Amino acid sequence: MTTDPLMLDVQDVSVVYGSYQVLWDVSMQAHAGQVVAVLGPNGSGKSTILKAIMGLTPVRSGRVIFNGEDITNRPAHEMIERGMSMVLERRRLFTGMTVYENVMLGAYHKSVQKHAKERLEWVESLFPIIAERRDQIAGKMSGGEQQMVAIARALMSRPRLLLMDEPYLGLTPRIVGQIADIIRKVNAEGIAVVFNEQNVKLSFGISNYGYLLESGRVMLNGTGDEMMNSDVIRRVYLGE
Repeated sequence: MTTDPLMLDVQDVSVVYGSYQVLWDVSMQAHAGQVVAVLGPNGSGKSTILKAIMGLTPVRSGRVIFNGEDITNRPAHEMIERGMSMVLERRRLFTGMTVYENVMLGAYHKSVQKHAKERLEWVESLFPIIAERRDQIAGKMSGGEQQMVAIARALMSRPRLLLMDEPYLGLTPRIVGQIADIIRKVNAEGIAVVFNEQNVKLSFGISNYGYLLESGRVMLNGTGDEMMNSDVIRRVYLGE
């Protein structure tokens, strides 16, 4: 049991797209300094819960509490001010713009602009490739390199909580390892990370705590080790 303060508290959140319910009373937590993984197959709702936390998807019922404040259905741009940022699925870079231009978009919000220079220096110290490739067109980079640019952009606001929507999607095993190392490096800077994934070992191998979503419901939760050693996880997801 962690003694770190509770940062994110998702309470019985339900989400509906039109007439189709995607999430059913989902509850989850993240403490300061933690890496939290959300595992689930396609269609389980694992992307939707991150979008609901960030204010990108409306919450029908339930609450999202961040640092003791109810932020349910607050607009996404307000999350930046409160210390939350998100790396979207498939990176969503402006591929015709340079690396520098893409990264600096993370400092667009007025609450971040005045510290943009020092934050760029901090981001470049974490990811030297950002400084090395400043003038390169983002669309000409590899998928892994683009993911690093997307993470750097999200970090420009120096968040206390970083949400990552399928950070390993479409990447080679070698690059996946690099992104896992980046998650550890970001977390070592004191930033809590919540990410989702379909792969058990990638999810729980680097996480302090984890959740299993199926059909929009939390089916199982526990520490990373508990989830890796769960009979359900080992039987259904690892085929053991």
